Amino acid sequence: MRLRYTLTRWDLFRAGLRAVVAQRVLLIVAVPLLVFVWWSSYSYDENQKLPVPLRIAVATLSSGICAGVGVLAGALILAAQSFLRRDRGVLGEHILEITEEGLIECTEVNRSLANWRTSFQIRETSRYAYVYVSVGNAHVIPKARPPLEGSVAEFLTELRARIQKFQQRDAPNGGPATD
Repeated sequence: MRLRYTLTRWDLFRAGLRAVVAQRVLLIVAVPLLVFVWWSSYSYDENQKLPVPLRIAVATLSSGICAGVGVLAGALILAAQSFLRRDRGVLGEHILEITEEGLIECTEVNRSLANWRTSFQIRETSRYAYVYVSVGNAHVIPKARPPLEGSVAEFLTELRARIQKFQQRDAPNGGPATD
């Protein structure tokens, strides 16, 4: 089964935003940092003279501005990476093909095989499907516009069935596969 589609710069930008939002490590760093900013602003010497509700509001506003600047800076960096990149093979036409060997991806400059022993993960949003072949490497499939060939829903159904089949086959005693 084949799926042929194109990736645009907007697709890369949206996929990058999703990747940043999904980063739990970022939350582990950002939340304590924002708590520190909030507490520093709340306990700042000049703010000690203000009533408590106003100190809370000022501290919350300070943390909000800090978070907003961080989000804006991250979005600008992602936009620059997405819209200024010249990597051939990332933008343009992609072909994903399900074979007996595994999942093959072809572009104008690359052909790669993820065999069925790969730890596949499939994540879907309303606009995209992400087929992860490793922790940081996914095939981004746009769902909002029709593919050049094939059906995204049928492709993902077949891919899930193949993944399930090979996980069960490789599991000890035919039971569920363990990682």
